[in-house]
Amino acid sequence: MIAGAPELPLRQRAILRFWAPLAATWLMMAVEGPVLAALIARLAEPKLNLAAYGVAFAFAIIVEAPVIMMMSAATALAGAPTAYRRLRRFNQALIALITVTMLIILIPPVFRFIFADLIGLPPAVQRLTHRSLFILLPWPGAIGYRRFYQGILIRHGYTRRVAYGTITRVAAMLATGLALYLHGGIEGAWLGAAALF
Repeated sequence: MIAGAPELPLRQRAILRFWAPLAATWLMMAVEGPVLAALIARLAEPKLNLAAYGVAFAFAIIVEAPVIMMMSAATALAGAPTAYRRLRRFNQALIALITVTMLIILIPPVFRFIFADLIGLPPAVQRLTHRSLFILLPWPGAIGYRRFYQGILIRHGYTRRVAYGTITRVAAMLATGLALYLHGGIEGAWLGAAALF
């Protein structure tokens, strides 16, 4: 049996049906980075904007790291209604904590200490990075909710629905990125951050 899945015989075909949508989900998510980099590279000052977007994305990933694993936690733990409610409360508290952490990073003296003093970013890249992180402020929270409910779906065997949700999200990212690119007048790093969210 596949843990958390409906009563499926553990045959290769059943494993493939369960696994394939999840593998497709990760493949679609991996496409986001190169697509956004291609758009940013075609806008003004691509080196500065690619650098700023890369730094902002890396820090957003660091801040959101605790909620990324909510999918695994929900898959393993959210079986009974009581466990589901407790894990949901834990997830909400974690989302609040990481959002406050992101806000603290954005406070100018804190931001300057991290990105100017410690990392040594040039002023132009600092400016682009600061706004990009501001745009990404709700992103870790949104990921926390999404990963939690993806775990619930996986636990109950609905891996195709996880893939459908990712298709919708990637399509929205592409549409936002292309719309901002065609509209023009936006810094590439900010386009990347806005398209991700």
